[in-house]
Amino acid sequence: MTTVNAITALIAKDIRLFFRNQFFAVTTVLGLVAYVAIYFLLPAEANDGLQVAVYLENPAATQVDESFAAFFDYTLFDSPTALETALREDGEYIVGLLISAADAAAMSAGEAATVEALYAPNIPAETRQVYDDLLRLMVNAATPRAAARFALVDESAVVLGNDLLGAPIAVRDRMVPMLLLFILSVEVLGLATLITQEVEKGTARALLTSPLRLPHFLAAKALMGLLLAFVQLLLLVAITGKITAAPLLLTATLLLGSFLIVGVGFLIAAISRDSMAVLAWGMLVIVLFAIPAIAVLLPGLASAWIELIPSYFLVDALHRILHFGAGWGEVGGTLLALLVSGAALLLLGSALLRRRFI
Repeated sequence: MTTVNAITALIAKDIRLFFRNQFFAVTTVLGLVAYVAIYFLLPAEANDGLQVAVYLENPAATQVDESFAAFFDYTLFDSPTALETALREDGEYIVGLLISAADAAAMSAGEAATVEALYAPNIPAETRQVYDDLLRLMVNAATPRAAARFALVDESAVVLGNDLLGAPIAVRDRMVPMLLLFILSVEVLGLATLITQEVEKGTARALLTSPLRLPHFLAAKALMGLLLAFVQLLLLVAITGKITAAPLLLTATLLLGSFLIVGVGFLIAAISRDSMAVLAWGMLVIVLFAIPAIAVLLPGLASAWIELIPSYFLVDALHRILHFGAGWGEVGGTLLALLVSGAALLLLGSALLRRRFI
């Protein structure tokens, strides 16, 4: 039997063993279905507007409400009572504005005015302060003369990172890197468990007493893990339509992400003595690797240290390709770092596994 035939036979055997394990078979198939369902159930559009309830006394006498439309989404209510009821019961509004006819006239004339802000119950004081500052800016900017005065100020703005003001990202799109990491999490556990069980049962040593050599054994395991992970990732981005963003670049990125996970699987298998140890180490790695994806969902939580996590390079490349149209030039360095991380983990895991067979 040639080396290629031997490795192919081993890959086919490992795939059968993988799907004979009911846990991994179910989580692989149903997990992919669940991830696709989660994606399509999440909102397709980003809702970045400030929803404000407004009571404006005698709105026909002023144009204040028309000025507001350029700065935030609002709903006019017929009375203060109706506005207060909406804040207490509807749950759609956090803040409401009460504007008398006199104050509306003063605002239209660019003069000082008092606007009363009402908040829904249980809004933290910090949130109220943020809304107070934001509404003060918006209300001032919505008055023509105030806007003219602001225009006299020479201002320049510098955006650190990607400017999302004009193109907010929908929640389901932000979830894509996280969903892809969920798939990889199952595969890293499956690969590490398969290797560990073969070592425990003596199957691996029995195979190595044949003409099969250890490099062939490890190559078969690596190719099996790479194949299973890559096919699932490709299916998810294809079903969700994301593959159309940059087919070749995304395919390369997903392949390198799968390669990274193979290295992680090898390392976990090398330091685990049984399946329970695989689960313990695997959960630790899954939580750690999920942090960069969480930072995409909640950008305010991002810190510089997450760039030390290998999965950061995968998440960062996916985020920039899918959401900002990055090309090979923009993510080339990130993909190289992803390749180097995967190769380092694979070499380390392979070296440690060799020690278990010597």
